[in-house]
Amino acid sequence: MASKVTTTMKRTATTMKRGAKTSSGKTTRGWGGGAGGAGDLSKWYGATRKLYLPGGLLTLDDVPSYLNGSLAGDYGYDPLGLGQDQDQVAKYREYELIHARWAMLGAAGAIIPEGLPANGADIK
Repeated sequence: MASKVTTTMKRTATTMKRGAKTSSGKTTRGWGGGAGGAGDLSKWYGATRKLYLPGGLLTLDDVPSYLNGSLAGDYGYDPLGLGQDQDQVAKYREYELIHARWAMLGAAGAIIPEGLPANGADIK
């Protein structure tokens, strides 16, 4: 699983540069019509990514070997050791996606009913 994720992220980082073409051949556009795309993602993934190292508390040698930058949000900090088992990390990631989707539905369920009366809907 981790190698598949890493390969996908590397492909995304190298192919989706600003103004890059998508698989359909269309050039991506950014806000205001400027060049779009994901930009350079190498600062967020891989061995040279930004690390969470509180000043004076941790050094690069303190980063566990299983925190290799292959997952989003990997800043080299896992005080409870939750990321040691790759199978368990895959489950955690799946659970996080499910919960995030429920949270988005919950936010829409709170916002939409508030906006409907403001736009003329008769809700009783």
